Amino acid sequence: MDVIDTYQYSKDELVEILRKNLNEHSLLYLIGPQGGGKTTISIKMADENVGAIYEGRARSAQPVIVIRRDLLDRMKTEIVERRKLPIFDGDDPIYVEVTMLDKLNSIIENVFDLMELGEEQLFKEMKQLVEPIGIIPKQIEFTSNEDVLLNRRLQRHKDASDRLNELLAKEKKYGIKSNLLGIQGARVMDIINRDGVGKYEESQYSRTVEDFDATISTKDMNLGQCLIKMVEISSKEGKESGILILHTKDGEQEIISDLVVGKQENSMIGVTLLEVYVGFRQNRSMYQTYTSSTKGELEVIHSFTPQLQQMVGMETLGTMNLDMIMEEDDTGILSVADTSAAERFGIMISVIDPEGNIGSSNPERVEELEKLLFEAYKEWDSKHVSSHT
Repeated sequence: MDVIDTYQYSKDELVEILRKNLNEHSLLYLIGPQGGGKTTISIKMADENVGAIYEGRARSAQPVIVIRRDLLDRMKTEIVERRKLPIFDGDDPIYVEVTMLDKLNSIIENVFDLMELGEEQLFKEMKQLVEPIGIIPKQIEFTSNEDVLLNRRLQRHKDASDRLNELLAKEKKYGIKSNLLGIQGARVMDIINRDGVGKYEESQYSRTVEDFDATISTKDMNLGQCLIKMVEISSKEGKESGILILHTKDGEQEIISDLVVGKQENSMIGVTLLEVYVGFRQNRSMYQTYTSSTKGELEVIHSFTPQLQQMVGMETLGTMNLDMIMEEDDTGILSVADTSAAERFGIMISVIDPEGNIGSSNPERVEELEKLLFEAYKEWDSKHVSSHT
């Protein structure tokens, strides 16, 4: 597998690299962390030689599949299955013929999006699909250093509409197929006719810094001060806020994000923090769905507001309705959504409510945070008294 550091090349150079690879290999499978440039460069290189650009549409770091036009044309006609339908023409069953392209779309949706089995499983099944006709997909990883990736994720919403408009224009010009419904920060307005680009609606989650109501620098703040600020925001404004902590092997705790404040309508603090400040890939292990390249254990600390907690629970658990969440959620401050997310992302999640009560997916962490909060309040009281004497 080729690994390309996208910081070492200009966009034009990356376009040429990808075009050369597509000329040599009719099916490309692009993987890599968020901000690596997979979608951006695929759109820029799209021309009359490109038949399709597909993505897995799960929450994090979708792989991008680029299919050369001649292969796409063949996949449209190559029959891989005759599926019996539960209807009859007289006494004879009726069959529907499934093309290789139909099967590919099904694999993407089921393996990556619905079952979340990971990018390795998606590649394996895609490879098995096309091998009978002599096609060997090529994997290419787009990556860069963490500072570059973070900056790209922080800025990605700014040109999202331009990139999506470019894709839709090329789809029409060259007849390119695509399943992209949006790019973080912009979405296709008419998904049937593949037309029009707009922003995500208030009830949708685009997972960019635009989802934050405010961003507060943590540069001069310690963890205790952050906790006090989070309590203040949740009690006075009724909004969720959160930060990311990196626990290193030597026992250090480092704040690695700003303190971000969510909007009242659609707060997805935890997932958005992880996607913007860390970047995750879908690479399922036994229970954990997402992985990152971060060295150390990650912790999301977010404030608790009952209404937003319920909304996040419905988003995280998908098919579970609010009554089910309320019935099953007997964990107190830490919700079922939090414990589920802790397993899926392989991280620690801690929660603080407007009264300063704390819960955590790691029970030992509760006492540590309570002590930090207590000491921070003592320091605050001391300074407050001194300023009035």
